[in-house]
Amino acid sequence: MSSNPLNAISVQRRAVTVSSAAIPRWPAQSADGLTQPALQFMSLEGDESLGKLFEYELLLRTPDDYTVPLAVSANLDLKALLGKEMTVAIDLEPSADPEAAQREITGLVAAAQYLRREGRYNVYRVVLKPWLWLATLTTDYKIFQNKTVIEIIDEVLKDYPYPVEKRVDVSRYALDGESPTNEPRAFQVQYGETDYHFIQRLMEEWGIYWFFEHADGKHRLVLCDHIGAHRQSPNSAYRTLAFQPQNGKTDTEYISAFSTAEVLCTGHYVTSDFDFTRSRADMRAINQQPRDTSWNLLERYDWPGDYTDSSHGELLARTRMEELRATGTRAQGKGNVRGLACGQTFVLTHYDYTAANCEYLVIGTELHLSGTPDESGSGYEYTCSNKFDVQPTSEVFRLPRETSKPIVSGPQSAVVVGPEGKELWTDEFGRVKVRFAWDRYGRNVETDSCWVRVSQAWAGQGFGGIYIPRIGQEVIVDFWNGDPDRPLITGSLYNTVTRPPYALPGNATQSGFMSRSMEGGLQNYNSIRFEDKAGAEEFTVQAERDMNRLTKLNESHVVGADYTIGVAAAHSMNVGAASSTVVGGKYSVRVKDVASYSVGLGQFVSIGGLEETAVGGASTLTVGGARTVTVGGASTHAVGGAYSLSAGGVLSIVCGKSSLTMNKDGEIKLIGKSIRIQGDTRVVVQGTPLDLNPGDMECGSAVTVPVPVVVLDALDVPIIPPPPSEEPLPTVDPLPTVDPLPTEEPLPSEEPLPSEEPPPSEEPPPSEEPPPSEEPPPSEEPLPSEEPLPSEEPLPSEEPPPSEEPPPSEEPPPSEEPPPSEEPPPSEEPPPPTETPPVTGTDA
Repeated sequence: MSSNPLNAISVQRRAVTVSSAAIPRWPAQSADGLTQPALQFMSLEGDESLGKLFEYELLLRTPDDYTVPLAVSANLDLKALLGKEMTVAIDLEPSADPEAAQREITGLVAAAQYLRREGRYNVYRVVLKPWLWLATLTTDYKIFQNKTVIEIIDEVLKDYPYPVEKRVDVSRYALDGESPTNEPRAFQVQYGETDYHFIQRLMEEWGIYWFFEHADGKHRLVLCDHIGAHRQSPNSAYRTLAFQPQNGKTDTEYISAFSTAEVLCTGHYVTSDFDFTRSRADMRAINQQPRDTSWNLLERYDWPGDYTDSSHGELLARTRMEELRATGTRAQGKGNVRGLACGQTFVLTHYDYTAANCEYLVIGTELHLSGTPDESGSGYEYTCSNKFDVQPTSEVFRLPRETSKPIVSGPQSAVVVGPEGKELWTDEFGRVKVRFAWDRYGRNVETDSCWVRVSQAWAGQGFGGIYIPRIGQEVIVDFWNGDPDRPLITGSLYNTVTRPPYALPGNATQSGFMSRSMEGGLQNYNSIRFEDKAGAEEFTVQAERDMNRLTKLNESHVVGADYTIGVAAAHSMNVGAASSTVVGGKYSVRVKDVASYSVGLGQFVSIGGLEETAVGGASTLTVGGARTVTVGGASTHAVGGAYSLSAGGVLSIVCGKSSLTMNKDGEIKLIGKSIRIQGDTRVVVQGTPLDLNPGDMECGSAVTVPVPVVVLDALDVPIIPPPPSEEPLPTVDPLPTVDPLPTEEPLPSEEPLPSEEPPPSEEPPPSEEPPPSEEPPPSEEPLPSEEPLPSEEPLPSEEPPPSEEPPPSEEPPPSEEPPPSEEPPPSEEPPPPTETPPVTGTDA
């Protein structure tokens, strides 16, 4: 506002009155029963500008009425005036429209003060402010989501019961052929601001400004963003005003002083921002409106531009450019023009600077009114001085951005929220919604905030870490550049509701990570835990259900001590190439059910020491090709039941220079240095003729003797004791050297082994089973001629196999008996030849 010293212009016989429902009324001095207000106008001064709260200071006096004692008029109820509307009515130049004959200035009484006594009057001071000033008395923390700027302003102002008119040009929001719309803001926060400062900074940012129109005892807030929202004075006398230097006249209104100015300003504005949903997009917005001056393309660059949508960026860039350009042409003036009000337009004429004779918008006024009754008491004299600032209507008016946006000074705490009944609520970017500790309007639901991004330890193209906060968790929220409209979750916190997974401080040496199964309990989780207590260090991994591990190349495991694997169900291992297992000590495998072992090619087993195989039931070995068994020492076969040996081709037994050869055609060849056949009961030789030393058998000369079947009694056959040198028992017996049980068996606590079976003394030894001697003796068998030949005998499979003997529970099978080392020594058994004659006789 200009402060040039100009003389005030005196205007006579123009009434100024004050009215308010809060001003008490007193009886008038006349006898007609009329009343008069207890306060009357003395003077007014104040200023009013576009986009600013006006303030007028009134001096009021009590009437000159002897019927009202000064002690009474000095004690008006000041509190009764506060917050009430008061109107000052100023008479204007005569007009054809009776409603345009006065100018009103209405406001709320923001302050009332008793000043002094002056003669027969008591003087009071009253300050008038607009009802919007009430919005400066409140502060709030409130979130607005998916609302346009106009909708946010409406929501804030709905708490104030005063008139608002919106003269907003929606077409200025139509960009690139889009439909006219004021696009919504996803998230806008009133952060500790008064209602006034909150909507003021929004309007400054988006190019909206406002002023008040005074009429009918009210003052109406007008929101606008274009020059077409402004009107001329209702009184035609103030629509065109002439410039006239002060000439001493007192009965007309005119502009007595005027000056115009041009200011150099930039004409190029650039801004930009970042949108993570289009992280590689160029978000720059550029607007150029250079004036016809030099240095008109100096660039102003701002960041961040407070937008994530390109159309918003274009609109904001244009608004900023209009703001910078608006101060290029301004003018100031002064005169006794009582009816010239802020927000009106008029045309200036008769000014010496020809280019200044144009239409102007009044962007600010400073009004001074003072007066006293004339000496006759029939009139009222007052002086009027009105200073004003104007801008040509050819330029767009924009408020300068003087209301700063709050800056959040540090991180805050919030709780993750979501729909009722959900434990986790997120979107495609892993964002969540929160309720801030200061949000008193939140309901702990998904509408309490916008989607908030969550900081991760590592984030890349399809790789990195991901931890999504769940509903009810307390999180740490920071803000981009301190902007309350751009929250960011940077971490999580424990509290009395969400406690650490490990009880503290007892488990202070434990660290790690524990998840929680959805809709699960305290025992349902996946976890990785580190125990760092000295001497009890431990690394623990738990998979609540399935665990899958993929190693695309090599994997190594080194275990310094024991290694245990427990599998409750099936266990499968698939090795695509070679597999090697090296055991430095004992190795034990126990299969409770059937075990299957398949080798696609050859198998090579090398055992550096002893080997023992115990089979609880039947045992079958099938070899598809040749099989060779080489025993470097003694070999013993002990069969508790029948024993059958079948060969599809030649069967040979070779012992030094002795041999027994049988072929599938029924030929048997027994070769030895000496051959002895001994039968304790009898010897049967069947077959004719009997060849002795036949030449065709490479046995020398042949003699053929027909021999009938002769049965020799045992008494006729001399028993020749075997020579000591040919006794095989001392050399065949492997018992003293083969027994591995005392040193090679696993501990009884690991698994039941044959050593844990009933001792040999408790189970019938092989000698107690039905011995071959209990079978019908040869004398009871059919005659040799009736017996089947060896080739016609039933195969061993037709004889009762060992599996048909009593089950292990009743009598352990021979395979579960102790090894030969635990059988009775050879001296306690009959000589082997006497133990098996029936078997060999059958095989023969």
